[in-house]
Amino acid sequence: MNDKQQLLLKKVIIVAMLTALCCAATFIQVKMPTGDMVHLGNFVMIMAALLLGGIEGGIIGSFGMGLYDLIFYTSKPSTIIRTFLLKFLIGFIVGYVFRLILRKKSNTTHLLIGATSFFLVLFGVSLGLFIIGDKTNFAFSTGLLSKVDNFFGSGKAVNVSLYIPIFSAIFAIGMGIAIIFQRKLSHRSKAALFAITLAVLVNILGEFILRWLLEGIMVSDFNTSIIIATSKIPGSLITGFISVFLAALIYEPVYRGVKNLDVFKDNTSSYDEEETTELDDVNSKSTVSHNIN
Repeated sequence: MNDKQQLLLKKVIIVAMLTALCCAATFIQVKMPTGDMVHLGNFVMIMAALLLGGIEGGIIGSFGMGLYDLIFYTSKPSTIIRTFLLKFLIGFIVGYVFRLILRKKSNTTHLLIGATSFFLVLFGVSLGLFIIGDKTNFAFSTGLLSKVDNFFGSGKAVNVSLYIPIFSAIFAIGMGIAIIFQRKLSHRSKAALFAITLAVLVNILGEFILRWLLEGIMVSDFNTSIIIATSKIPGSLITGFISVFLAALIYEPVYRGVKNLDVFKDNTSSYDEEETTELDDVNSKSTVSHNIN
């Protein structure tokens, strides 16, 4: 067995192990009163995509969380299809965008501003709907719900959870802080932060759209399916918040610990050397300029 075959075998083993870990992490969950759940499967998928790449991250997320759905949702094929498609897409986007930003040395400021704007819009719309809704059954046991009649002209009522504006505001504030203090972050950390945030955006929108379409096809009632999709947004938001928080907290030290292992080596390690060289050049020029003065 040559070196390439050995490396491929190691990578397959790592992907298999992380897929099993992703499935196990999905069991670490909290059930929401709205019927959705908050879990750690997305966190494992995001870390895998950052460390290994988009294809690997997509496979780990798709099969890791898809296996969980195959066990518990055999009677709901739309749920299984949604998980396999969406989680692969999210894992691929995280790994690809992260490496693209590193390679192109893109300015992440406008990217973070765009993400912040999304959460501000979501905050404003959800808070407005919550305020105008009927809060007769407002309680923690029901998911802090406000009932909005004639939802966007559908003629049906929908429950809007207070969790949506709360966690949208938390995301917007967090992104704002990242924009203010991003000069203190390495380019790698900024690229990872944006890629992780993008994963959350894709997950929220993807869960909503696919639930709406797939559930609508299954029950032949798209008005009902959009109401179901809306009720699941809080779970997606909170799961995303936990994923961003944990990944932002531990990605850098984990990367530093595994980057020299051959199975984790990829073309991103060279960007660290380039960044260090550029910083040394800047410091060197500053020193020369200071001495001349």
